[in-house]
Amino acid sequence: MSNPLFNDLAQRLPALRFDPKVDGEWALDVEAQAYLDYYNINLTRDYSDVCHGFGRVSAAGFSVATHYWLPKNPRGTLVVVHGYYDHVGLYDKALRFGLDQGYAVLTFDLPGHGLSTGAHASIDSFDQYADALNDVLNAAESLLPSPWHCLAQSTGGAAVLNYLWRHSNNRLERIALCAPLILPFAWRINLFVYWLLRLWVKRVRRVFVDSSHDEAFNHFVRERDGLQYRYLPVTWVTAMRHWDSQFFRFPRSDKSLLVVQGTGDTTVDWRYNLMQIRRKLPHAHTHMIKGARHHLVNETPPYRQQVFAAIAQWLDGGESIRKEKSTAP
Repeated sequence: MSNPLFNDLAQRLPALRFDPKVDGEWALDVEAQAYLDYYNINLTRDYSDVCHGFGRVSAAGFSVATHYWLPKNPRGTLVVVHGYYDHVGLYDKALRFGLDQGYAVLTFDLPGHGLSTGAHASIDSFDQYADALNDVLNAAESLLPSPWHCLAQSTGGAAVLNYLWRHSNNRLERIALCAPLILPFAWRINLFVYWLLRLWVKRVRRVFVDSSHDEAFNHFVRERDGLQYRYLPVTWVTAMRHWDSQFFRFPRSDKSLLVVQGTGDTTVDWRYNLMQIRRKLPHAHTHMIKGARHHLVNETPPYRQQVFAAIAQWLDGGESIRKEKSTAP
């Protein structure tokens, strides 16, 4: 999974102290700078009043690569949680969105992703994603200001949804989920294949699907991103299947959140997912974007601008976004 350019970066990550002076010094390390530049997330070059902390946090039994960007007078904190196969390096646009909105930004590589430890692109239970999120939030709350809001993509959305029931502390006030995962696209068709595969193999070769209209982004993920994993572990599929059953059993919640969903998404089964979210979170709001594909935070500008405009309105307390039934095509 590792890019040769960053072979030992994960092993060299120091413990994140959430002390800007100490954490900021490590972020200037030569190899750390090469990583930040490669993924266009060396944000202190463009935001001169922002301090960047970069290191590891012990979370849910993993060593989790974690970043924060702290402006001088933030209006709160935006937590960004990435999707499956992703990592922080692919989220430059979401990170910049948070800073442009005046927030401190906190983000991390999920276990098994990016520079974090854990079996590549695998997990035993989605509970571990929720626990990792909770532990990172616990570690960061001594420094980063409230209110705390959240922007999550795909499997990151699943982690946040799990967190809401597993850690009911109401720390996250405004939550925006982009194409959240309950079940993937065409799951019922592939279910028989899964039952056969789990008895004989541990992984299958990954099929890269264009998740955005941005061909440069799709090409980078397929050809240039050395932190991508090129297999699908059956263990992760089993955990995902259990996540669907687990979500079905959750009690209803009065939590209000925003779901942004593209109608051109062929990665998740968005019709099923929205139906299940509506059942469990009847106060959820949905903003549909016609034709947008799965990776909403990395879509082309005409789609991405709609995504971030809806999220900005939501974070600002806007309640004018219509409910699911009136926005779904």
